[in-house]
Amino acid sequence: MLKNIKHLIKHSLIYSISNITLKSSGVILLPIYTHYFTVEEYGRLGLILIIIVLFSQSLILGQGISIIRYNNSSEFSSKKKSILFTLTVLVLITVIVFILISESFLTQISGWFGEVNLYKDFLNIAIYIIAFTTINNLFLSKVRADDNSVLYTLSTVVKVILMVLLSIYLIVERRFGIDGVLYSQLAGEALQTLVVLPKIIQQMKLKFEYSIIAKSLRFGIPLIFSAMAINLLNGSDRFMLKFLSGETELGLYELGYKVAGVVNMFVIMPFGLTLMPLAYKLYKKDGDKEYYKKLKTYVAFVLAWSGLALSLYGKELVELFAQQEAYYPASVVVPLIVLAYVIYGISMISTLGMYLTGNNYYVAYITLFCAGLNIGLNFWLIPLYGIIGAAINTVIAFAALDIFVNIASNKYYKIDYEHFKLIKLFILGILIFWGSVYLNNIQLFLRIFLKLILIVLFPFILILSGYFDRVELNSISGAIKKWRNPMKWKFNLESEKLDKEKPDNLNNNNL
Repeated sequence: MLKNIKHLIKHSLIYSISNITLKSSGVILLPIYTHYFTVEEYGRLGLILIIIVLFSQSLILGQGISIIRYNNSSEFSSKKKSILFTLTVLVLITVIVFILISESFLTQISGWFGEVNLYKDFLNIAIYIIAFTTINNLFLSKVRADDNSVLYTLSTVVKVILMVLLSIYLIVERRFGIDGVLYSQLAGEALQTLVVLPKIIQQMKLKFEYSIIAKSLRFGIPLIFSAMAINLLNGSDRFMLKFLSGETELGLYELGYKVAGVVNMFVIMPFGLTLMPLAYKLYKKDGDKEYYKKLKTYVAFVLAWSGLALSLYGKELVELFAQQEAYYPASVVVPLIVLAYVIYGISMISTLGMYLTGNNYYVAYITLFCAGLNIGLNFWLIPLYGIIGAAINTVIAFAALDIFVNIASNKYYKIDYEHFKLIKLFILGILIFWGSVYLNNIQLFLRIFLKLILIVLFPFILILSGYFDRVELNSISGAIKKWRNPMKWKFNLESEKLDKEKPDNLNNNNL
């Protein structure tokens, strides 16, 4: 098990470089956005970006997960090159149809947002961003399936560098406003396609597998609804705020979401990129359920700890990056959105029973239900509480998601997750955050120091509460002793390489 944990950590860390780069670009550009854009303009930008995510993750037709499934399954090993070609053609046809329909009805669609001329320009650029992003999502799924985290990260870093430099030039020098952000993203996505494409072409065989289309769509179509639902779960509150509270509230909420999204970019996304390829490889092998069980316990701890740190400093981060005081109220939603993200990250593991057994259509049903729950709650609470109401709804919807996918997954592949420990983790984290609220009125530097102490104490409080058992504590202690001396890192890395080359049964460690 330890070998598989190391594999997950290794590739998650490499993937995290790409996500850190993405988030760093947001950190670099956030002061520029908040300086050159009004709160209302920033809200419009956030709305367009949500639309891009919603459509780009839906147009792929669930074929990103299909690529991983067919690539890593021994049943299809002889056909994986021709399957890649087949699914690429399928997605390309879908993208072309989307462009033609969107261009034909662009004026009518823009009218849904109330300001036709304003949103028409934004949506016109967004159409082509969606097209390139969809193609990249498919290609990068193949890269992930091959565990080529280096290429994944390299292509992302190159994309982000271009996006940042071009955004600064178009916003600051040319005063393009929101158009400048969108043109920069379009250029970045196109560049990433060019970087990844040569490797993808090498992995293709120009043979169309007609028989695989029906199987792949049967597997992937539920994921379309799942992708739409999860994005509605994440993004419907932005649409509701625009129409129920106005663009000022929308802009504040978007900034709060952006700050809270640090935990998503740094922890959840890198982990998610590594989870499914490895989970499929371990499925029905000795110790797989024990691995999944402990993985959820450890990931929940990492998410809760990082989420607590981000929540404690939410106020300071908003005030650091916002260039206008009009943005400062955004800090009130940061802890709630962080909590929602943490629950979402944990729910990714909760869904394993459905994905591994091919019953992923239930994920779509459950996510759609939770998205509907979120929308219904938004109609009720946003008019009463504004952005706070929207954030509370998001937490409730993601909590419901985790509960229901747990129940459904256990029906198909029962994994005895350590739920009591998870409840203990959340209670302790919430209590520590609640106590920290009283620090927000004291002097800045003292406040920062005291919050840091709370963050450092959190794992020790968990240890005292019995969150980790003795074997786990011994393993953690051994890892700290092994890696605490930088002078021994070279020797340790060479040992890790030799250990990796041993058969799995010699590397087994019942962590």
